[in-house]
Amino acid sequence: MKCLPVLLVAILFGGVNASHLCAQEGEGSVMPKTPETLSGKPRNYSNLARLPYRQLISIAQSDSSSKPEAESYKLNIKSRNTLVTSSDIELFLDLEKGPLVLVVDNDGFVEVPHTEALIEANPDLVANQPKGSLNIFVKLEIPLVEPAEIKDGKVAYQELFRPLIQIQKEMQKVDPTFGLTGQQQFILEVTTGGDPVKITRELGSRSFQPNEDGKVYMIMESYLYEENPEVQIPEGAELKVLPEKPENIEAIRSR
Repeated sequence: MKCLPVLLVAILFGGVNASHLCAQEGEGSVMPKTPETLSGKPRNYSNLARLPYRQLISIAQSDSSSKPEAESYKLNIKSRNTLVTSSDIELFLDLEKGPLVLVVDNDGFVEVPHTEALIEANPDLVANQPKGSLNIFVKLEIPLVEPAEIKDGKVAYQELFRPLIQIQKEMQKVDPTFGLTGQQQFILEVTTGGDPVKITRELGSRSFQPNEDGKVYMIMESYLYEENPEVQIPEGAELKVLPEKPENIEAIRSR
């Protein structure tokens, strides 16, 4: 598959039921150290971020710089809470014979061993942080997709965002939850040179004015995707799908 240059993408670590847990614990808060039970596990074990080993290795092998048969992989893990530092994060593989501690360095990197025995055992990688509070960062190649087909300066909304949907599906091969957590990670960049992009709906129209560089940045809105209105694109406009930080996506939405 032909690919565009790599991007750095965050994959949610232990994101199941994250919104529920955040409501209870406070998003990204550090789980307090608690006495161990007779089983040797913390009392709050079920609320900790975790990831099955096989899924962890699949994520590691998706990195554009990794080798499938490497003896170990180095991953970058960070908390979504800016108050939590790398030294606050503790990780271990939950093996039957006892925990295998993995040390996180000062830059947030951790080396994960890759062995057939661990693949067969498939232990959870467990952190001392709440579910949904950690991200794993890997470099992925964006698949090259065909741009939207524009006829006479017009295109349907779904066709305009088709490349974004296709890229998202490719990313879901690495992380099945990619794009399903309510946080978009890609935007559409339309270089018009100065002319606006116009969406025509039954209840009226809406124009997107370009910035000083002649670019219009658009995010995919679910209600517009379902409605599928007509979009007017200036002749000769250049379209690109680009990765973007969640905070910048929200800034685009507010504008």
